[in-house]
Amino acid sequence: MEHAISETLNRQIVTSQSMKVLVVDDVGLVRHCMDRMLTDLGFNVVTAASGREAIEVISGDTSIRAVVTDLLMPGMDGIELFKASRNINRSSEAEEIPPPEFILMTAQRPSANVDDKENSPMRLALSLGFVDAMLKPIDKERLFRHLSAINGRLNVQSSKTAESSETNEGASNPTSTRPASRESQSYEGLQTTVAEVRTTAERRLNKFQAKYTELEEELSELRSLVEELRGAS
Repeated sequence: MEHAISETLNRQIVTSQSMKVLVVDDVGLVRHCMDRMLTDLGFNVVTAASGREAIEVISGDTSIRAVVTDLLMPGMDGIELFKASRNINRSSEAEEIPPPEFILMTAQRPSANVDDKENSPMRLALSLGFVDAMLKPIDKERLFRHLSAINGRLNVQSSKTAESSETNEGASNPTSTRPASRESQSYEGLQTTVAEVRTTAERRLNKFQAKYTELEEELSELRSLVEELRGAS
């Protein structure tokens, strides 16, 4: 099974197109392992040792499109980092650059307490707009799917921006406008269709993963109850 997953990832690496990913964790070993894993998957990786350092990196590097951040860190945790990143203006005169998309990672297991479960950081992260909240050790294939989907959405946005620029240029200079070939139009239409299908699938996957996280929390609670019953007997 692991070999099959590895082959699937190897076939898909060519689609990553060196998208830049920021990894944020206060533990050096985690940063190193994540850097190596994502680099092997074909991504361009930069790292930060704290939330505040990550803010500086995001502010100064508009090419960062995704952030994989730890939850618990000194000074600024992963959720606070996400909120702060939404206030960073990364736009320029040439284009409007959206904030990077976030994926949360944590070693903190779901609590068996019902109240704690309802207010769990993982559930909060998903409600705020994180692409996913993942438990450590990180599922390599699952992370790759998310980053590939982010990259796909960015490619669609870039294509639309380029088409808009070409349309505006053609309107200002009609003599330079050339009709697109049928092959080009068909290819662009296919790209758009694939991107839309991928986006829809990603949304459904996010809903499923949110439900999976909820079930995982309930399972943890049941295990705790079983252990209590065993102790009582």
